Amino acid sequence: MQLFSGLKIYHLNKIMNKTFLRRSKTIGFWIRFRHKASAELRDENNPKISQDVLKFLYNNDDYKDLIDRIPKNLLKRYKTPETMYMINKKSAKLICDTVKCHFDKNAPIVEVNPGFGFLTEEILQCQENPVYLYEHAKYFDPFLCELQKKYPGRINYKIADFFGMWKLAFMDKMDEGTRIQELLGDLASQSPSKTLKILGAMPGLSFVKHLINTIVFHNTTNEIGHPDLFIIMPGHHYEFLTDSSIQLGKHRTVPSLFQLLFSFKILTKVPKLHFLPWSVQQSNKKPSLMDDHFLYLVNITQKEKLPCPPEYLPLLWYYFKPQTFSKTTRVIPMLEQWIPGCGVWLITGQDPPDTIQHIVSSNDAALPHMTIFTEFGDLSLQQKLTLFKRFVSWPEFEQCPFRSTMESNLPKFATHLNDDEDKSEAHFEELENSDSENEPENL
Repeated sequence: MQLFSGLKIYHLNKIMNKTFLRRSKTIGFWIRFRHKASAELRDENNPKISQDVLKFLYNNDDYKDLIDRIPKNLLKRYKTPETMYMINKKSAKLICDTVKCHFDKNAPIVEVNPGFGFLTEEILQCQENPVYLYEHAKYFDPFLCELQKKYPGRINYKIADFFGMWKLAFMDKMDEGTRIQELLGDLASQSPSKTLKILGAMPGLSFVKHLINTIVFHNTTNEIGHPDLFIIMPGHHYEFLTDSSIQLGKHRTVPSLFQLLFSFKILTKVPKLHFLPWSVQQSNKKPSLMDDHFLYLVNITQKEKLPCPPEYLPLLWYYFKPQTFSKTTRVIPMLEQWIPGCGVWLITGQDPPDTIQHIVSSNDAALPHMTIFTEFGDLSLQQKLTLFKRFVSWPEFEQCPFRSTMESNLPKFATHLNDDEDKSEAHFEELENSDSENEPENL
């Protein structure tokens, strides 16, 4: 009996120590995160004002009534600004005139970081739907509240970081919270057919990556329905997401999935100077076909049809990871590491008789004549998709280790929580710093 009691006490102490250690790590994570946020706030409260920004504003009559109301932190140049604010009424009218034909009576309109509300007022004047405003900075509260009084009952306004939704999604994953639902309120929907019109200037790519993650890993619980985005973004971000030369030259996950999941087109462009803050000019910037003096209004819409059945999307994500296939990886030798002898089906252009037919389609892009020397970089994006769909449709696929390898490499936000909260902290920081095509991907 004493031995039994001693074992119970031993295991109880072990569990308590483990629980305390896990909670200590979590508490430490939030303390460090709050400290980092406080440091960033101190930097914003004492910005180094850029003299060329001031000179531009003072020398332009469009801003003579606005310049004294602009917060100082927007007068500083940033390497990677978190937000961008429109300060020019002419550009606001141009953007509204461009997008108003896309408005739908049954689709809620969301404007992200409206700032002084120039675009908001144009939207309110051209249609009768209520407008949902999500403003990240409390500084603009008086301007937006004044608009609420001017247009009673037509503005739903919340101080929140809408484009930072990916952070809330990750925190919800850590503690099973409801931050996303609270952020969206009555806009939240489990229906994939509900359309949400989202407008805003987006200096980074984190929100686009969040949308990709949501579709790939949480397709059945998408709370923002069918997003129809009208995003003002830098030209080099648009090139990264859509340029086929990037696709073939520097095989990456984000542009591959983006092009398969979304339709996109440039609607118009507006001068970059009409938005604050300005960014730091980079001397080593890559050559671009886009005019660097402009920001581009881009319509991004989720495609009606997924590239493959929803349950195969995480497999498609892993298939496009560089460690699975690089540009110079020879296709047949690599696939035969997963399914020995499968190369014959690619060389002959045939499939085994018991192939799963609902995965492949007659509309799939035709593969070129395949040999053992064919490299992954020789295929177009649609041909890569065809190769994937044929691979997962073969009867031997479920017995090969590809699925289990994918599951062991899932990102933190796509898996169940475990005791390693310190790893969660590392992943959160990776997500936070993964905001451009030059930085590590969070997919």
